[in-house]
Amino acid sequence: MRALGLLAVVTVCSAYGAAGAVYGVEHLLDAIARGPAALTVALPAAGLLVSTFVRSLGPTRSGPSSIDAYMDAYHGRHYEDRQYAARTVGAGATVGLGGALDPVGLAVVLGTWFGSIGRRRLDSTGPSLLVVGAAAGFGAALHSPIAGGLLAVEIPFREGMSWRRLPAALLGSAAGYLARSSIDGFRLPWWTSVGVVGLRDVLLALGLAVGAGIASRAVSLLTRTAETGLGPVFSRERHHVAVAAALLVLLGVLARIGFSGVPVHLGPGTISLAWAATASVAGHCALLALRAAASGVTMLGRGVGGLIIPLLVLGSIAGQVLGRIFDGNLALLSVIGATTLLGAGYRVPLAALVWLAESTHSLPAVALGCVVVLITQAVGGGRSVSTAQRIHPVPPGRPSTPS
Repeated sequence: MRALGLLAVVTVCSAYGAAGAVYGVEHLLDAIARGPAALTVALPAAGLLVSTFVRSLGPTRSGPSSIDAYMDAYHGRHYEDRQYAARTVGAGATVGLGGALDPVGLAVVLGTWFGSIGRRRLDSTGPSLLVVGAAAGFGAALHSPIAGGLLAVEIPFREGMSWRRLPAALLGSAAGYLARSSIDGFRLPWWTSVGVVGLRDVLLALGLAVGAGIASRAVSLLTRTAETGLGPVFSRERHHVAVAAALLVLLGVLARIGFSGVPVHLGPGTISLAWAATASVAGHCALLALRAAASGVTMLGRGVGGLIIPLLVLGSIAGQVLGRIFDGNLALLSVIGATTLLGAGYRVPLAALVWLAESTHSLPAVALGCVVVLITQAVGGGRSVSTAQRIHPVPPGRPSTPS
């Protein structure tokens, strides 16, 4: 009975905590985007500085990871409450002030924190409460009740998933989605009507799959560089933060000058998708480069946040570029590009396919997605944007091999 009570408390607290945090961050980003140009240029760099300062407080320094903190905790690493608090505040500062990461990381680390508290109260070592909390964060941040649950059990591993935790994950994700919907209205912000799928679209989607696999290798290298340092000169965190802050200011200036005054560099990239709807091919290419640079620089500056929505946005823009050049189905290629890059980036093919199904409600799109995700996984070569994943689930009592 006590276990069920704690499960209910963790589920509700994680769901509404994550939903409220993401809702607040997204509205803060909207307010910044409508504000003076100087603020949109300066605040992302300020967010990095605030995040670094917060994480430096206390006797135990808190790293920049957010979603990785859930994976570490899932695999048995212990974090203190002050470390969870530092990551939560750091993610709010990074993303809320315009850093090019996403609030999914904030929602997940907050849910993991509630799960960790519940697990200590229960005196348990199992990850079920952590899974419920993190899944609530995924469901609330992505508006995706099923894909969010699959992410919670698939993302800790580079291959396979923990099926035993799936019921708990679906419970948490559904609660997160319902909590977010009760605050923000029942909607699917990524929903897309793909229309008719032709042979040309299939061939272009296959090209997107190969490109996404190659891109995932590059992002994987970038995340490892962000952790190990930029060589003997830029090996300390203050060097990363100083260089990244200066580059973010430069990217902000370029965004205001080159994109009709729209701050497309801000946040996870959803603001840039509205601008891209009427852009030319050259504009799409420039936007793709700027968004990739903004997210990469924020990562190198060790900002706190997730990469799930930036990957979706970059894949969507890449699909639109290919569709405009070769006169393809823009709606289909946009969601296929997002699916392939998400699946390759975090090695979550099943969650990516379910996200595609929830976003399109189209059997042809899902069938095509199955093919392109398999190609992307093969081209990606097993690399992931996360350094905290383990290779695969293992039976109880056996150590899991680190990635």
